[in-house]
Amino acid sequence: MAFTLEDILLVLLHQQPSTAFDLQSRHQRIVGSRGAVSLPRVLAAVNRLRRTGDLAEDRSPPVSTRLANRTMLSVTEAGRRRQKARLTTVDANSTPDDLVLQGLLALAADRSDFDEFTYQAQLLLRLRQGQLEALHASQVEAARVAYEREILRALVVWLHQLPAQRADDQARGPGVSR
Repeated sequence: MAFTLEDILLVLLHQQPSTAFDLQSRHQRIVGSRGAVSLPRVLAAVNRLRRTGDLAEDRSPPVSTRLANRTMLSVTEAGRRRQKARLTTVDANSTPDDLVLQGLLALAADRSDFDEFTYQAQLLLRLRQGQLEALHASQVEAARVAYEREILRALVVWLHQLPAQRADDQARGPGVSR
């Protein structure tokens, strides 16, 4: 199952309270220009999350004039549970693109959530690799299977390298393990 905009916003809000404008900007940095969404779509998703009780609005006076007309948003406890479940569950039907997005979102998650995601994703990829190896395909199908093998191989390598991209791992420096 692909991540919805609401799923992505919950993960971004888990990292730090933000305004809808900041969420849109951070979303674009993660998904790139091809997957960017407009501010009205972000605001509609924020309204849906607020109605379901997954986020709260901070209506206190702004700390700066820059934020004067922007409401700060934060995740509620219900939203944290939803966010954690979505981030750590790797769907059996996930595409490589789904796994990449989930991995990028997991980078800033709690260490245990990140570790659970990478573990689950690697299990899924090993299963898929085994399924591809068991196929006896025609020439055309063999070419498609070879392509899929390469995509899976690249994704496995990327997942193994992903922990080095985490901010807490980078702060410890090279050669220091947890």
